[in-house]
Amino acid sequence: MPDKQSRRIVTVVAVTVLTVLVGPTASAQNAPAAPAQASRGAYTDAQAVRGEATYRANCTSCHATSAYTGDAFARAWDSRTAFDLFELIRTTMPIDNPGRLSREQYADIVAYLFKLNRLPAGDRPLPADDEGLKQVRIEAKPTSAP
Repeated sequence: MPDKQSRRIVTVVAVTVLTVLVGPTASAQNAPAAPAQASRGAYTDAQAVRGEATYRANCTSCHATSAYTGDAFARAWDSRTAFDLFELIRTTMPIDNPGRLSREQYADIVAYLFKLNRLPAGDRPLPADDEGLKQVRIEAKPTSAP
């Protein structure tokens, strides 16, 4: 059974991205919150701006943003979680010192990648904790046929 902290994080994330649809019945109103979806606003514009600055300072010497946008991004990340992307970046980058950045900086970079891929911003930042990130599903559909 999840602890209070985990339940609170799930609730906050679900409310943050406004993905819970309330039905007309009491049972629908008491249904568990659906996981958040990045395509419905799982980060803030301010967070993406911070992420862009962090990306430029730490990533552009090796990575062009074009490698992480469009069809390539959609094929690699559609239906996966923000945690999957966050954890890959956190455990492998920067190449000379993986994990050097704070969890918030890595979350900001993920938010920037979401913005680059035209996933809409919301009113709450992408969380930096594992459980919160696991609740955010990426919905990035390819723009053209593979």
